[in-house]
Amino acid sequence: MLSPSFLVCCIFCLSQVCQLASSGTCNDSSRYLKFTKCCAKCPPGTYMSSECTATKDSECQPCGPDHYQSEWNTLDHCQLHKSCNNNGGFVIEKPGTSTSDTICQCQLGMYCVNKDCEICKNNEVCGPGNGVVYKEDGSFTRPVCEKCEAGYFSNVSSKLEPCRKWSDCGSLQMLENGTATKDVKCGTTEVPSKGKLIMVIVLLSVVLFIIILFSFIYIGYNKENRIKIRHLINRLKCEDKTQMPIQEREMTENGRILATAADEDKSTEDGTELLVV
Repeated sequence: MLSPSFLVCCIFCLSQVCQLASSGTCNDSSRYLKFTKCCAKCPPGTYMSSECTATKDSECQPCGPDHYQSEWNTLDHCQLHKSCNNNGGFVIEKPGTSTSDTICQCQLGMYCVNKDCEICKNNEVCGPGNGVVYKEDGSFTRPVCEKCEAGYFSNVSSKLEPCRKWSDCGSLQMLENGTATKDVKCGTTEVPSKGKLIMVIVLLSVVLFIIILFSFIYIGYNKENRIKIRHLINRLKCEDKTQMPIQEREMTENGRILATAADEDKSTEDGTELLVV
């Protein structure tokens, strides 16, 4: 006959075996062990409004507005969505749902100073000849200014713009080489067309005509200039006349013709005298 102590030992061992067996079936992310009973957890997007008992399983309720639960849980509440504070430089990158939290990021022109993006800081302003480059700085990415390398340029001051590559002229000619602050200049060196040459000649002719016209107008209104021009014209006419010393008539002081050289010779042969008028 079995002793009472042996029976108690057997019962205790059996209970431990049953508990281990039960816990093995609850070794799951969606269930948990309570009072040697395997109870259900609440799925993502819900919270546990009532725990399981000996007679009923766990009861769950959906998360309310602005709340979420991302995992299977036994909590009696949902988590509150993160607030992206505009005054702190944050904006919403991705709105929160019942199963995920809101994701915040820094505003344009700012960057996070740590991995969890708890603080935003303004980017450094990069002047002409420099561009923004993002570099790893520990657990976060930080924008820095770097001088544009050969073949790139930046002609603005900006907290966001990187250096841009020089333009590819392709079939066009490179009229001017690029620098760190200026793009290359592309184009063609065309010979002026015939129409353009004619237009230039016409314009020059019009300008010359206007200059001459205004010169004559100015001279016409100036009496002294008119007299000088007349004297100049008369002098040119006199110099152009052919000098004829033999045939030239002699003039009196008052301008009347007395005789010609030929007449004088003829009068000497005939013995006659020419009268002075």
